[in-house]
Amino acid sequence: MPTVETGANALTEQQLGLMIQYTVEAYKTFEKLAENLPNPMAATMFQQFAEDEREHRDLIELKIQAAGASRVRVTLGGDLLFQDILEGDLSFREMTEFLIARERTMEKKLNEYGRGASPVDRYLLIYLAAGKRAHIVELERELELIKLDPDWFKREDAQWRIVHGPRAE
Repeated sequence: MPTVETGANALTEQQLGLMIQYTVEAYKTFEKLAENLPNPMAATMFQQFAEDEREHRDLIELKIQAAGASRVRVTLGGDLLFQDILEGDLSFREMTEFLIARERTMEKKLNEYGRGASPVDRYLLIYLAAGKRAHIVELERELELIKLDPDWFKREDAQWRIVHGPRAE
């Protein structure tokens, strides 16, 4: 059985706890958005994000087991905003800006952990941070579309709209 580095610069239980908690919350949010948004393109994007987060959760859980750490519950800042998103209390623009900020914050945290991490942990941190970067890019695209159409996430005709633009009314 391969050994896991647990010496200096290994990820701490607190860091792993933050990573797993964020991932679980992000998964729930993305899954709910995928289920509830009428725009099929946005729903597909959020479903893919949820699948990414599920894979990230599995990797982090494997890391927790390999390190012999216990799962620590960590309170995330902005948890109430996640609830507002799930309840639809934010505009699509506010929701998207929040999700971008949240992904950027986690990407920054993962990169910060990576700078001082052991070589063993660096692989995981690079992989997770790159996933955040990919989400940010796609969310930024959605934000630009929301700026053109505040109801972008409601658009059932999203593909038509991208190809043909807004209908002349």
